[in-house]
Amino acid sequence: MKSEDTDTVKSAKADVFIVHSAEDSSQAAIINKTLEEFGLSSFDYKSERHAFTIGKPVFDNIVYAIKHAEIVLILVTEHSMKSHWVSLETQVALENSQRGNILSVRLVFAGVSEKDRLEFKHGMLATIPDIVVDFNKEHWKESFIKMIKENIPTQKLLPAGNVAHGLVFNYFSGYLTYVLPAISKSVEQVDIFTSDKFSKKMFIVIPESCDVTPLEGSYENFVIEKMDKTLDIDATHGDKRRKYTLTIYKITKGSEFYYFCADCPFIIATMLKMKTMGFANIDLHYQVIRFYMTLKELVEHRSNLECKDTANIIMFNKQKFSSSPAQDIWTALEAELNNLTDIEPKAIQKRNGVFENCDKTCKVTVTYSADKNTNQPLVDEITDFLTKHNVNFTCDESDETDLEATDTNWRIFVLTDTSIKDGNMIHEFNEAMSISISKNKVQVIPIVAKGVNMKDIPYSLKWITILSEEDPCYLDTMWSTMQDERNLEELLPAGSLYEGLAYSYMLNYMSFNLVGKTDNGKDFKERFTDAVTKRELSCHIVPKVFVIVPESCEFPPPGTQFEHEEHIGPLEPIVIGSRKYFLQLYVLTLSKPGKWKGQRVCYAREYATPVIALNDMTRLPFAGLSVSEMKKQAKQFAEFSNEIMKHEKFNKEIGDVKDKCSIVYFEDDTHGMAGVTRLLEEQIIQCLEEDNYIKPS
Repeated sequence: MKSEDTDTVKSAKADVFIVHSAEDSSQAAIINKTLEEFGLSSFDYKSERHAFTIGKPVFDNIVYAIKHAEIVLILVTEHSMKSHWVSLETQVALENSQRGNILSVRLVFAGVSEKDRLEFKHGMLATIPDIVVDFNKEHWKESFIKMIKENIPTQKLLPAGNVAHGLVFNYFSGYLTYVLPAISKSVEQVDIFTSDKFSKKMFIVIPESCDVTPLEGSYENFVIEKMDKTLDIDATHGDKRRKYTLTIYKITKGSEFYYFCADCPFIIATMLKMKTMGFANIDLHYQVIRFYMTLKELVEHRSNLECKDTANIIMFNKQKFSSSPAQDIWTALEAELNNLTDIEPKAIQKRNGVFENCDKTCKVTVTYSADKNTNQPLVDEITDFLTKHNVNFTCDESDETDLEATDTNWRIFVLTDTSIKDGNMIHEFNEAMSISISKNKVQVIPIVAKGVNMKDIPYSLKWITILSEEDPCYLDTMWSTMQDERNLEELLPAGSLYEGLAYSYMLNYMSFNLVGKTDNGKDFKERFTDAVTKRELSCHIVPKVFVIVPESCEFPPPGTQFEHEEHIGPLEPIVIGSRKYFLQLYVLTLSKPGKWKGQRVCYAREYATPVIALNDMTRLPFAGLSVSEMKKQAKQFAEFSNEIMKHEKFNKEIGDVKDKCSIVYFEDDTHGMAGVTRLLEEQIIQCLEEDNYIKPS
């Protein structure tokens, strides 16, 4: 089998990448032909010259095309306005523009009213050049090409596009990574559990407005109730032991009902606060779609085996009464608890072939359902084509004669209305993809037969790019794919993440600890004096929280203490809803020569858990964050968090916090744990010198 140099394949570029919905393929083809007339090359995943490698994840193909095109054209029609995929591609293209400082995105409106066009161009899209095309009019091509070729620097008003990206990984690494793997077994322990009424999956419900409110209520034909019982999962995150409490809901439609656990990620409220408080120019519509799409890709990622089939992620527009999460929740529950049990797995068949080229032998397997009435003509067409290209097929082999998957270089799966419901076919496909993933090589080619509705194909099959029999060049595309050795993954450049992580930490966590009051009415300083009095300690009190940010973004085990330090216990917590916000009290015996040497000083400290997300991103699939970039952004997180604490607007909106918290960054890879002790002592002594302390009573 011929093999091209991987670097040569990856370096392929085009002038234009056309982004469009599947329903607009014919209009995209007109644009593609026009570009060719004017000597411009293009990527279009529905055309003969496409950037989407068959058998490669859709998400990765999008990233590849955007990275390797000079201009990204967003074809805006009535269809694409409703497409989350098109929204994601627009967002990623804008982020790519920011990194290159040249605006590489253009909007092309076709068949859209002027009213809808103006409504569409809000927020970040208001700064993007656009053109309205009418393919039936003369001379539209000249102005269209002129717009594409214009060199436009990025506008300063474009938002930092990676806020949602950072929040997704913060939400996943600090919450979902513990909850999702445990939910199935935990649900079975609830006393109201029955296998036909209680979902073993977690529902993650995302309001498009980022306004997180209770899920319970009446929604046309449905009623969602919050149950008194909860689901509790214990875990350790960073240096903190936590109990994650999931709310159990009951959804009722007429006389039917189901139970499920759900979470509305409070972390997305960060973006709403950033906008309403005026901290940043952020486009909520695109950011929340980026959050939803990236979270879905991460949770359902082929390498994320612990979270596989553990969640249903639903986004809805709460401003529209007709659009609620209830219908989507009900549909997902029915599919899980009823409909799937009705599908009977059927036998599958294989045709095995061998291709010998020079000193290399390549094995090829075509897998299809036993329903020969619908599969045979397509299977024959595929195998006849491959035979003409010197692939030597043996006779048909049944499922009992298994060809070792690890020895198979190419697995071709024929998808029909029958095979997409075949449990054995799905199992075979997933096994083949697991091998492809382990090798990081594209080796699986799914081909969907004519007449199959893409909406009916389960996600476990369609998360990678599928080839269609309806494509007149599908056999040539299949063969072209088999000539290359391409990597499976395409890293999504992480970009600037620290701002979103810092805002989330300060707005949705630390601010509650700094300005909130306990159930007994104690404020921040009173929590310190109360804890010291109850424990009969005789020491100075620095009423301040020192937040530790290690360069490595790795934390020591819970209970780890620094030199000359003693852990006293928690301050009385701030209680908001079902969550308790604790601070841990410590005593440090000062060792630095001077008048404070030997003094015992009380203070609070903790590690900045958001930077765990940065560390996780260096290991998690497609996150695109290198270790060196992680260390850089950890330092930026610390610096930016301190800026937020001192910001006049932040103190006005949140409360007086400027002297209550300090972010301490230290290079643990260089100086070890002793380094943070020195920095802590320096900051504590500074507080004592500035008379920012409470003397022992």
